[in-house]
Amino acid sequence: MKKVLTFTLILIALSAYSQDENREQISNAINTMVEGWKAGDGELFASPFTDDATFKTWFGLEINGKPAIAEGHNFIFKYFYANTVWNLKVDKIRFLTKDVALAYCSGAIFKVGDAEKTEPDCVPLAVFQKIDEQWKIVSFQNTLYAVGEGGKSPGDASVAKQAIWEKVGSR
Repeated sequence: MKKVLTFTLILIALSAYSQDENREQISNAINTMVEGWKAGDGELFASPFTDDATFKTWFGLEINGKPAIAEGHNFIFKYFYANTVWNLKVDKIRFLTKDVALAYCSGAIFKVGDAEKTEPDCVPLAVFQKIDEQWKIVSFQNTLYAVGEGGKSPGDASVAKQAIWEKVGSR
């Protein structure tokens, strides 16, 4: 009985260690997106995604594939979000299976040099899959959280959607 209890405790400890390592990898992937955004580097931003990932923007545009996600973000970094920071962070991770997890995030975009916002303007959901021992984003839903001052949205979605659609479409 003592050996069974010892073995069970060892398995529990190893499982907890593995979950911590998985959580760290998932958080690091989100941090890579943040670094890519701050650097204005679409390829770095898109690097945690699978080649066939889906990215749904806050205004509903769907972008398919890592190359299109990178290209679309290079475009917005140049025209809409130049010199901005996205303070995206992981709020909660839920493991659906040993190799599929949901990362519930929140964040806000602000100009470099401005005070960091305390209230999020988006609450994205990232779906991760563990592939070859690496957690990769297979789907990312960037959901608008709140409205700006005076009840207006934080940007003109129709202008942004048309510009990005013309650039990358829905590949």
